[in-house]
Amino acid sequence: MMLSLGAIIGSGWLFAAAAASILAGPAAILSWIIGGSIVLVIALVYAELGGMIPRSGAIVRYGAYSHGSFAGYMFGWAYFLSAVSVPPIEAEAVITYAGTYINGLVSPSGVLTGEGIILAMLLTAIFFVLNYMGVKVMGKANTGITWWKLIIPAGTVVILFVAGFNASNFSLATGFIPYGWPAVFSSVSLAGIIFSFLGFRQALDYGGEAKTPQRSVPLATVLSVLIGMAIYVLLQVVFIGHVTWPAGVTPGDWSSLSGPIVTAPFATAASAAGLVALTYILYADAYVSPSGTLNVYLGTSQRTLYGLATLKMLPKSLTKIHERFRIPVLPLVISTLVGFIFFAPFPSWYKLVGFISSSTVFTYIVGGSALTTLRKYAPELKRPFKLGGASVMAPASFVGASLVVYWSGWPVVGYVAAAIFLGLLVYGVLAAANRKDTINIFTGQALKAGAWVPVYIVTLVVLSYLGETDYGGIGVLQFPIDFVVVIIVGLIFYVWSVKSGYRTTDIEQMATLGTQFVASELPESSPASQKSEKQKAEK
Repeated sequence: MMLSLGAIIGSGWLFAAAAASILAGPAAILSWIIGGSIVLVIALVYAELGGMIPRSGAIVRYGAYSHGSFAGYMFGWAYFLSAVSVPPIEAEAVITYAGTYINGLVSPSGVLTGEGIILAMLLTAIFFVLNYMGVKVMGKANTGITWWKLIIPAGTVVILFVAGFNASNFSLATGFIPYGWPAVFSSVSLAGIIFSFLGFRQALDYGGEAKTPQRSVPLATVLSVLIGMAIYVLLQVVFIGHVTWPAGVTPGDWSSLSGPIVTAPFATAASAAGLVALTYILYADAYVSPSGTLNVYLGTSQRTLYGLATLKMLPKSLTKIHERFRIPVLPLVISTLVGFIFFAPFPSWYKLVGFISSSTVFTYIVGGSALTTLRKYAPELKRPFKLGGASVMAPASFVGASLVVYWSGWPVVGYVAAAIFLGLLVYGVLAAANRKDTINIFTGQALKAGAWVPVYIVTLVVLSYLGETDYGGIGVLQFPIDFVVVIIVGLIFYVWSVKSGYRTTDIEQMATLGTQFVASELPESSPASQKSEKQKAEK
């Protein structure tokens, strides 16, 4: 749970409240509730999957388990893109706050300068070393950081409520929903709201390294979302109550917010309220919270590559475990280097958050389909947590994730689609160079079962382009018609995906091994214990 909370409470609490207020005004509170509720439904679906199949890099595997290698690779690659881009955005958050009192790091618009990017890369390198030392060292560091990250936001809520909270900001002349419902929905994706909740997946990604994964993973997944949702809604409320309107800005003109209230939102609010001590603490937290999330996601990125390699979609060399530190070293190195690349096209927090949200939630689309498929084709697998009402929750998860991707808007959805299809080229090059170690994802039943994935990607791109002008589209589909269309299209593809699922070889092996499969692939296991498990499995 600490791993998940450590990722949920990161740079999102430092910036997302301001970004959501600019887009939706006081109605940003509704955006947090909508976004949190969608993620909670998705988390409940994955809680069953995570308890049933605890694995390191778990989320990249579920699509392969239910729909074969082709769908599994496409979702896995999208997940890697989302995970590997989080350390850069967290490093950018740290440097952005530092730029409010250190000249030369950030431009007035919040874009990192060359010096700022170099410092962000150095910060990422420090946590590379921490992750290299293994999950025990990284996990202990994360637990301490997470306690800080829980106490500071909660304390900030209480103190700012007491210190001159201005309730009139919720009922200005512009109204509670000044920019309409489309703005409420778009802020779910574009203001960093969904991004802030995405850390729930850490319990799933590290599930293969837990002592009691089938009990711990479902609990950690759900509780982390509920706790995070409560904190973020309260933070949004106190932020709105502490916005002061400068001369020349009409009270209620939320889209005109700029300056320190945007680049350092809560520190600026505390300073304006005369809370000097809290101001300094919040500036310090601007280093701790994003750094803790950076730490966790750097580990997630390497486990994502590790998970794809164990499925033989990437070269076998990525599965090699360091004997002392018990981590996959090569994936960690690759993840760090790829993360550096994201600083070039996305040199600010606000530029990168939409891409991460869309690419991450796209990978969650398969969750509802995988749950239904595995219940049909693998009913004998042990389910410590079995989701009630799955016939409703599974399609709701699929559709909810689809809506979030659509709300990311044009051209963000197009960029994400292009990056996902680029993954097929990466696979082709690596597969050609490592034919013995890599399976062919384009043949047989796997290709047929996963055909719906690229078609759905293209469909979401088209819907995004035709959608609401508030989302960057050309306005052919206006709200609420676009809302209804995306739901209907999502349900159609959900049915197609479920009908495409089958009992894959991996599921067949798990069913044959029974309970032994849970412990048969732990990255932290010693070579001797791995050999012992292999002998048991063979026997």
